[in-house]
Amino acid sequence: MENNENNFYQNQERERELQAEKNRLIRQKRREERKKLKEKRVKDGLIAGVITLSVITLMLSGFLTYAMLGKKNNIESGNVSDERSFYELVSYVDGMDVNLSKLVVSKDDEKRQKILGDVRVQSSLATESLSNLSIKDEDKFYTVKFINQVNDFSKYLAEKLIDGESLSSSDINTLKSIRDINKTLKENLIELVNSMGGDKEFSSLLKDDGEIITMFKDLETLSTEYPHMIYDGAFSEGAQNKTAKAIENLQEITKTQAEETFIKCFSDYRIKDVSVVGEGLGRAIETFNLEGVDDSGVMLSAQITKKGGKLVEFNYFKECSKDDLDLKTSQEVALNFLEKIGYKNMKAVWTANSGNTVTINFASTFSGVICYSDLIKVNVCRERGIVSGIEASSYIYNNIERAVKTPQISLKTAKDKVASEIEIESSRLAIIPKGIGSEVLAYEFYGKSEGEYYYIYIDAMTGKEQDVFKVISGSEGELLA
Repeated sequence: MENNENNFYQNQERERELQAEKNRLIRQKRREERKKLKEKRVKDGLIAGVITLSVITLMLSGFLTYAMLGKKNNIESGNVSDERSFYELVSYVDGMDVNLSKLVVSKDDEKRQKILGDVRVQSSLATESLSNLSIKDEDKFYTVKFINQVNDFSKYLAEKLIDGESLSSSDINTLKSIRDINKTLKENLIELVNSMGGDKEFSSLLKDDGEIITMFKDLETLSTEYPHMIYDGAFSEGAQNKTAKAIENLQEITKTQAEETFIKCFSDYRIKDVSVVGEGLGRAIETFNLEGVDDSGVMLSAQITKKGGKLVEFNYFKECSKDDLDLKTSQEVALNFLEKIGYKNMKAVWTANSGNTVTINFASTFSGVICYSDLIKVNVCRERGIVSGIEASSYIYNNIERAVKTPQISLKTAKDKVASEIEIESSRLAIIPKGIGSEVLAYEFYGKSEGEYYYIYIDAMTGKEQDVFKVISGSEGELLA
């Protein structure tokens, strides 16, 4: 118990250090911008271009100086924030590249913890810069997804080192894969930066066919190469194996059958011109990639597994501009859709509301017990009351029939393991992912302390505290950290 407490306080201390480092970097950037702003006033000019990453921050401050001094230019005031956010993104991705490279060659665990902390700060800031760009969510989906995965995996590795474990060869290989993808993203950003200049308006780069949108969409081609990430975050990709358990023993379907499945899944969407446009290989999941358009010409793209014909992912790119549907009804819409496409016995476990679209995490249940390994993320458009996207790879990788074990400790005993500062509001049994390919039966406790809410997971066999999540309220709803 003493070791658990030490680890808990070490984690808390590290989180405070990371936040302090993030604040320090923000303050440092602001100081640099003010300094360069003064220099720019003296020179009274705008930097013509950026050749290497070493001068990206200077480019950013020069641009802002130019706009703030009221120079005659073609940049609309609304795009000042966009251009600034873009150059900040480039700078943070470059920092991630440097530190990910260091991690691969470093052998000192204490140094690795420091580097991982830097990666988490940089990836958090990169995500913030991305969110500030005036680009549709679907256009930057894969970029945001990748950077968030870098952050989550870095947290997992840091906690592993804090617990006294060493990084495995699998961890290092995953780091190399992440580094390679991040390097590609960095090089694409540099190429885009170097192409700027002249009379080209930055706003033109943000148009649907602009270079920035095209570059972000191109990252989708790397999505099937995302590394096999195992981390103990919000159970979003935990315990994934190299075999897709849910479809391992199912028969392969033909392209024609894939098209028929597509039409059946989206029978209420008035989709036409359905066709297979390619094939995909995501780790152990081979898919047919299909597209169709609705009666207004908006595309719906989907991936259906070759084995078993399961809908594993889709995105409907129709704009969603109102929030007419309440959250409870949104959950019902999502659950009905999952049942229609063959995902049974699912229960909503987390909801994040981002305005007009609500994202709901569903987990499978066995004898009433939640299984967090089998997650499906569902987006519901609150304007039209339809599902606008799902992501079911965790379910496909992990779903098998499970016999729920009998807990070796009682609910009361587990409750006594929770810190007395937590005022418990609810509890239940759950199967949670832990490490590579393993799961733990745990008691899930939800409660608050000093006005803040937490989830605590106590091993139902040993009484050991397995995980703690804090509920964070943000601009896009509540998140777990």
